[in-house]
Amino acid sequence: MKLTEGQKYHILNLYEGLKSDEKTLGETHEIIVDFCVDEYIVDLSDDENGDMYESFSNEVWDFLESL
Repeated sequence: MKLTEGQKYHILNLYEGLKSDEKTLGETHEIIVDFCVDEYIVDLSDDENGDMYESFSNEVWDFLESL
């Protein structure tokens, strides 16, 4: 699963708001992934075995590492 430009925009905005909170990358990643799932920024409704969640989570991690 590749991140869309809209998802990247939301992730970047969340990251900018969280980076001054002295959180680790792992903590920031967890907050952002949970927010994106909870607010339907990513649609995981067809995720029957967790593969889509894992793929999205990995893409978010890679994107955060690139910032």
